[in-house]
Amino acid sequence: MDQRRERNAESAEPLTQSGKISRRTMVAETVAMTAVAAILPLSNLAYAQTSNPRQDMVAFLLLSEALTGVNRQTLAPEFSPGSGDILSADPGIDPIDIKSAYFKQVNAPGTAASFAKLLQIAKDNRLSQDNIIAKVNASDDDMKFLARSIVLLWYLGSWYEPGDLKDAAASPESVHAPIKQKVLSAQAYTQGLVWQIVGAHPMGYSNLQFGYWSRDPRDPNSPFDLFSPAKF
Repeated sequence: MDQRRERNAESAEPLTQSGKISRRTMVAETVAMTAVAAILPLSNLAYAQTSNPRQDMVAFLLLSEALTGVNRQTLAPEFSPGSGDILSADPGIDPIDIKSAYFKQVNAPGTAASFAKLLQIAKDNRLSQDNIIAKVNASDDDMKFLARSIVLLWYLGSWYEPGDLKDAAASPESVHAPIKQKVLSAQAYTQGLVWQIVGAHPMGYSNLQFGYWSRDPRDPNSPFDLFSPAKF
């Protein structure tokens, strides 16, 4: 029994030494990983400083106004242009804030690159809706069909994949059913511009007061026009 314990003790020594080396390696790796983790936030912060989410949202509204022909004040009720460069305007945060949901959808990984290019067009041509439209029409297919998806999103509250729209445009005779789409949310459904244009409420939903049907569909006292004067 004593000899067996001695053999076990002798055989355990190399394992102990190996364990010490392993622990040292682990400690070294942990230190290295900690150093990397400490650097990464600084890198991300530097990147974040080069991006301006507020300007991107304003550019999105300018792009959407040009594409849909609908006044930016209708797209973003709390929009405040200010007195300086339009890109420094305050897009505002209204109670529904549907623009943020739309922005997030369009900025998804599959379309983010093309979306960034569209935003840049809006920024570079922020003083002219006609120039924005001309530049979009002169862009590549990925950007043009993403622009169509943005229009449908605002009007219908539904997301159509740009690739599906492109395929349908390339071969209309092959389309035997409605193009696949998804309603972004219940709010997106009720906020679709189509309802404002026809002067009606969404089917199955109304936030109007009892007796609203006795009044004109559009409020003549509204200080804002639905459509942009530059377009219609």
